[in-house]
Amino acid sequence: MLVATQLSGFGIGGAALSSLSQAASATSTAATITGPAGILAGDLLVLWDTAESVGSVPTTVVPTGFAVISNLDNGSSNRTLLSAKIADGSEASAALTGMNGDSANRKSLYVFRGNTPITTYVANDVGEETTTGDPTAQTCNASGGTVPLVVIGAYRALAAIDPRTFTVGGSPAKDGEINPATTSYLAYKIYNTAPADVVIDMDDEGARQFLVSCYLACT
Repeated sequence: MLVATQLSGFGIGGAALSSLSQAASATSTAATITGPAGILAGDLLVLWDTAESVGSVPTTVVPTGFAVISNLDNGSSNRTLLSAKIADGSEASAALTGMNGDSANRKSLYVFRGNTPITTYVANDVGEETTTGDPTAQTCNASGGTVPLVVIGAYRALAAIDPRTFTVGGSPAKDGEINPATTSYLAYKIYNTAPADVVIDMDDEGARQFLVSCYLACT
């Protein structure tokens, strides 16, 4: 599955995008999440939004301008959404409205910034699974991608997720992760040169396991 978006007016006649960095992050346990104050036009925003309701699957809701990369539900009570957007700057210190489960909400937002404003991204090699058992490890084949790129791993379960892994050649590889609770995590690895395949996995936490991975190639 591929997702591509573009922010017009940036990068024309300017420096080429050659590197990414993680600029800011935020988490929330509500229906909204506040964008960090420092968001700039041309930043890449990545949102992991999970919601739980009693007796029904939460309705899909994505903040304005975000494009869905993965949309999973377990058919009874949980939904997870991974989405992304190239910022226009209005997201700074703004309430971004996502899903609203009547039992639990878990939101994690990363802000990635280029050496020059990002104009496009493409979501590649999307892996996604929801299961009542142990999810199958997902290999994100980033070694074939064009840099700069960022590998994303997203995890959700009913109970605290431990262990969860994000490895290259069996060794820990993530640059960082954020979590609004121990039942939901969003992790990343940036490659500005020499991308490698990343294996993303988690264990069986008893019920409602969700695992999503991809890499976002940017220009």
